[in-house]
Amino acid sequence: MADISDNENILEVLKLLGSGKSVLGIAQLEEYESFIPQILLDFVPHPEEGSPRAIVVCKDDETAKRIHELASKDLKKYDITLDLIIEKGNKLKQRNDLFDGTEIIIGTPKRLCELYFQNGFNIGKLKLFLIMEIDDQMRAGFRGFISRIAESLPKCRQLIFTRNAEEERTVSYMNLFVNPICNAHFK
Repeated sequence: MADISDNENILEVLKLLGSGKSVLGIAQLEEYESFIPQILLDFVPHPEEGSPRAIVVCKDDETAKRIHELASKDLKKYDITLDLIIEKGNKLKQRNDLFDGTEIIIGTPKRLCELYFQNGFNIGKLKLFLIMEIDDQMRAGFRGFISRIAESLPKCRQLIFTRNAEEERTVSYMNLFVNPICNAHFK
């Protein structure tokens, strides 16, 4: 797992999330990708039966596979289950895997939304909703899928990563979430 002790940005993100705020991280994917397992571990420190406690929304199948592989490797020793929910996967198998229970779901917006609305998983125990590269996801037309899930969220922490902080876009992203938003710029 990546060492966060020297990374002030990630430590600040974890501090803000821990205080109950949502965070808009302004960073390139390469600047935070390796820290995703540690962020997940902070919210899902041990296995529990039942509903997922973290959802990671990736812009495409390849990113989701890469994050799933990275997180699986780092979280394996904690016996935390992760499920990969992507467009190219078998929807029935993915749904059955979710029915069996999982702590963390990593997937694409469209498939996550489809399975959520088919009662494939319950978000009642969700503690973290993380969206990576939201600017790319909005350009790809996923706003509706993300909004549908975000509207159903229980009170949980939300972490959104974007490459830029244009005021107009930032405000539109913030409208997806209920908790106060704090910006965290990565340098």
